[in-house]
Amino acid sequence: MKKVGVRNSLTIKLIGFLLLYPLLINSALSKNVDNQIIINQLKENLNQGKHDLLKDLFHQKTFNQFIKHHLDFRRKYKDAKWSIKTISSSPNKSFLDIKITSKREIGDQVYNLHTKQSVKLETHKNKIKKYKVIHEESVLNSLDSPLIVKILSPDKVLTGERYEFNLIIEKPLDNSLIASGMIVLKNQENMIISNNPFTIKPNQSGGLFKFIQAPIEPGSQTISAIITHPKGIYSITKKIKVGL
Repeated sequence: MKKVGVRNSLTIKLIGFLLLYPLLINSALSKNVDNQIIINQLKENLNQGKHDLLKDLFHQKTFNQFIKHHLDFRRKYKDAKWSIKTISSSPNKSFLDIKITSKREIGDQVYNLHTKQSVKLETHKNKIKKYKVIHEESVLNSLDSPLIVKILSPDKVLTGERYEFNLIIEKPLDNSLIASGMIVLKNQENMIISNNPFTIKPNQSGGLFKFIQAPIEPGSQTISAIITHPKGIYSITKKIKVGL
């Protein structure tokens, strides 16, 4: 009798779980759909310049953080196009692949911007609660630059690791002078790249090669480098994840 009672109890629990399982799945799917709606609205508002509607997608504190950087970006870069794709999604959390293309005028020169980001997005009550840029790579080059540069560097390193960061010019141009420089950016919240000393030096080796020491604390490290040629400029900024 005891075994029968236990069997009946397990059967009742199993039936209860099977009845609840579709509800749990539907709830998770509903939250994923809500996340995708928010992401689609974010992409649409950014591409169509509906900046007054962006506030409705964020919690207030997160919006203040976002709009500060976004307004600074808009002042420098024009006609930005945003591509935002979901890499993976779970209730209240999504990982996004973001690509941005834009142009910037500096003096009488026009520059193209290409940015790639991997972003972690957290939502709460159908609004963006928190976001974090996990990986970022931005390339700025003059419109008619003949430079074709290949980036060889890790996206993630260990704390304290010594690693290589290389920019290789794939097609040698000619014997014209090429100058280059590289820095590790500090104080990322207020960094102004143009004011940092790149220590640009003549370079005819076909690229820029450097060993960099990762910090001993987990987080990230941002590298900025520049290669110049009489016919063009190639600049890159890359955020590298630093972990244990």
